[in-house]
This record gives sequence, C-alpha cells and structure tokens, in this order.
Amino acid sequence: MDLASLIAYRSIPEPNSGCWIWLGALTDGYGSMVVGRGTDKVHRLMWLVTHGEIPAGICVLHHCDNRACCNPDHLYLGTKLDNARDRVRRKREGDRRGEKNGRAKLTADDVRTIRSSKTNQCVLAADYGISQAMVSQIQRGVAWRHI
Repeated sequence: MDLASLIAYRSIPEPNSGCWIWLGALTDGYGSMVVGRGTDKVHRLMWLVTHGEIPAGICVLHHCDNRACCNPDHLYLGTKLDNARDRVRRKREGDRRGEKNGRAKLTADDVRTIRSSKTNQCVLAADYGISQAMVSQIQRGVAWRHI
C-alpha cells in the first residue's frame, strides 16, 4: 500500500466539512505517524504524496482550520508569516501571557506577592529564581501587566 492510500485508510471522511479526520496518533492536534526513523505530520506527508516537494521554509496550511484533517484538497502552501496571519484571522493565537506561557517561572499569586512585598529585590529574585531586574519590572508594572 502506498503512503497516500495508507493515510486515506487511516482517516475517516467527515461529510459536512469534507475533512478527512486522521484516526491515528495526534501531536498538538495534528495527525502524526512514524515514517522511517522519525515522526512526521500527516498533512505534510499527504501534501508530499499528492502535490510534491515542500520548499524549504514553507508550511503546509489548512483551509478548513482542522489540524487533524489530511484531505489534500484542504491543504495549501504558505510562509510562516502566512501561517501566523491565518492563525490571528481565525482567532487561534491564544493568550500566552503570564503562567499560560510554558516558560513562565511565576504564578499570578507569586506576582501579587512580589508586588506587595517590601523585601529587598535581590532577595525576592533569589527566592523566586528570577533576576532582580525582573522583580523591578514586576513591581513597576512593566512585566506581568495583565495581573
């Protein structure tokens, strides 16, 4: 069985949207499968087998806004900027402020405590594992403004 047939076999058509919903593994909502020694996103593989190579630095985007879709008719090529603009246009950019950011070291409660504290900034920085400059920005309302 060729790769396109395998992908079609492992997906199910959704009659209202025309999407082919991937039934296998998902990574961040995107269909994924092991090919060779690595894991690839199914929509990118489907583009490769139905349309050909994907130029370097180019993304495979979805017209349907369904990450699990692997219908080649729902896919198109675009730049990372196109992808970002599409994400904003579809209101999928998400709020990544504060503790919703995967790299955040603080919680909203930590920020409130730092703001109300009279403790030396260097001591606070050491206690929370952040820099003194960050403590200063938090206390002045420059950082974590949404809290």
